[in-house]
Amino acid sequence: MTAQRHHDSADGSANDLAEGIRTDSCGCAHADVGASGPATDPALEEGTAAGAGGAQGEEESAPVSPGRLEAFSDGVIAIAITLLSLEIKLPDGGGSLLHSLASLWPSYVGFVLSFLLVGQVWLNHHAIFVRVRSVDQWMLICNLFLLLDVAFLPFATSVLTRSLESGHDERTGAVFYGMVMVVGGLFFNALWRASIQDRSRLRAGVSEAEVRSMTRRFAMGPWLYSLAALLGLVSAWLSVVTYVALIVFYMVGHRPRRVSPAGG
Repeated sequence: MTAQRHHDSADGSANDLAEGIRTDSCGCAHADVGASGPATDPALEEGTAAGAGGAQGEEESAPVSPGRLEAFSDGVIAIAITLLSLEIKLPDGGGSLLHSLASLWPSYVGFVLSFLLVGQVWLNHHAIFVRVRSVDQWMLICNLFLLLDVAFLPFATSVLTRSLESGHDERTGAVFYGMVMVVGGLFFNALWRASIQDRSRLRAGVSEAEVRSMTRRFAMGPWLYSLAALLGLVSAWLSVVTYVALIVFYMVGHRPRRVSPAGG
């Protein structure tokens, strides 16, 4: 009786083993997947891991580097400066070349004025981002509006120079130019305020006193430009001279900051 049980058990094990092995037409034996238990799909594991990583990435967005923003801004500023020079054109008259060149003196004045203004914007723009280690969406938007004003400057320069050349509506041209400067100053202050709203975005070593000093200087700009524009109601040239003085003031007041390569 006991021997019969052992014999039946051996036959059952042999049958189970036979069911776990399949032989193909070539005589090669393959293990039955079903016999080895449930298997884990590697693609499913990778998809699950990717989904978990994506969810974590959505919760913790990486800070944006200011390098790309500065590169784009430098490109727009360079184009604006180039357009300023293209606005200077010889008159169509058939007079002497010397007389034609001399008659363009208002265009020279407008070119130098706007070149210095764009240069001042570039210097102070650099003064902001040399102190910032990351940017957010609001800073990007404020920077775009500042570049909008810079890109519009060649047209404002053309309005000013043509009014000076024609001798008509010079005060209107000077006030219009000043209003463009005021709007640019407002956008610049918005960019700076957005930069210092979160102090963790500033580089290490930027003191609170330094932030307050720059805030005061930038906040004065729109008011001073408005005063210079109002002077244009009295005299266009008085307004232009005041514009130059303000540009020099903000250029001289620009203080570059040394930053370690680590960018801490």
